[in-house]
Amino acid sequence: MRPFLAFDTATDHLALAVGDLDAPGEVLIARDMPAPRAANTVVLPMAERMLATIALAPADLAAIAVGRGPGSFTGVRIGVATAKGLAHGLGVPLVGFGTLDAVALAARAEGLVGVLGDAMRGEVYPALFRAHAGTAARVAPDRVAHPGDVAAEWAALDEPIMLTGNGLIKHAEVLIAALGARATFVPEGRRRPDGASLVAAAWAESGEGTLSAVAGLSRPDACGAAHPQTLLPIYTRLSDAEEAERVRAGRAGTLPHGGVAGPGATA
Repeated sequence: MRPFLAFDTATDHLALAVGDLDAPGEVLIARDMPAPRAANTVVLPMAERMLATIALAPADLAAIAVGRGPGSFTGVRIGVATAKGLAHGLGVPLVGFGTLDAVALAARAEGLVGVLGDAMRGEVYPALFRAHAGTAARVAPDRVAHPGDVAAEWAALDEPIMLTGNGLIKHAEVLIAALGARATFVPEGRRRPDGASLVAAAWAESGEGTLSAVAGLSRPDACGAAHPQTLLPIYTRLSDAEEAERVRAGRAGTLPHGGVAGPGATA
């Protein structure tokens, strides 16, 4: 057994889980809880208690996986910074996964799934997935948009869609007006990442520096392939403070390529 810790702090709901690099998809233990504006104070103690429950210590971990967003700017930064610190300290690889991917997987749905993350400022983080048999394949990349535009785009698909995500708290009526009977809603208790969906999202990532890519490597090789310093968050836009600074400097605009992403990307 080579346990790895997965967690996400990009929303107001903290989720953690322990998986096994030798058993793809297996969840050894999982925990989740509401943590509005408190993830930085509870994520590490909660992880330590969770590990102790199954007789493990942080030193037993073989990898760290973290939700890269998009979501709350502060939440994303807390998660990525905490994960980098843990991975550096333990000398293990660090891999990332999309927060909205974990939300889609937590829906445990079939067919077209629309995730609407709350981006504040009257905007949303929309993402579309094709879900089947416990998987959720992305249809479009992460971005930020106005809910009315998203509703029109999804209505134009002219097919049933299951809706989920914390953006529905504010913007469900816009989607209902556009989609009508084609829209169904995931129960509120499943509109956020949970431990099992984190593990599934981490394994679902493909390409260099992902969990599936490093699982078969020795620890030194895995650390080289997924070094903590190479992982970057997904923001999709500038924070309020950064946008204000760009406006003052006459450089208002969005992030290059729709956001910061890694590994290997630049802002």
